[in-house]
Amino acid sequence: MGRFLVALAVVLGFAGSTTPLAHAATGTRWEIAPCAPGTKALWLPRVDKAGTDLSCTTEEARSAAVKAASDSGSPMRMANVAVAFSQQLADRSLTPESPCVLGAKGAVGEAIGTCVAA
Repeated sequence: MGRFLVALAVVLGFAGSTTPLAHAATGTRWEIAPCAPGTKALWLPRVDKAGTDLSCTTEEARSAAVKAASDSGSPMRMANVAVAFSQQLADRSLTPESPCVLGAKGAVGEAIGTCVAA
């Protein structure tokens, strides 16, 4: 658990010091894809490689994925958890009108947003 907290602190420190929307393209908009009832857009840690995925899922399914990653003892999987939480936190401020980077994905409210040309 200690390694997880260190990874989380590093990722959150990095995420807090970056400005991803600084390069937002003009002439873009969020294309919104609603999630099915009972689900919402949540960032999940990948299992087999570094990174995260945005999916319409339940809080329970995300909690299970986070627990499995944490219990695995894999530094990569634990870092993926930290990145997923960081992305979810950063997306809390997204609205359909937020500036975006072409091709980016985000949890816009409870839906999945994809940045497309306006």
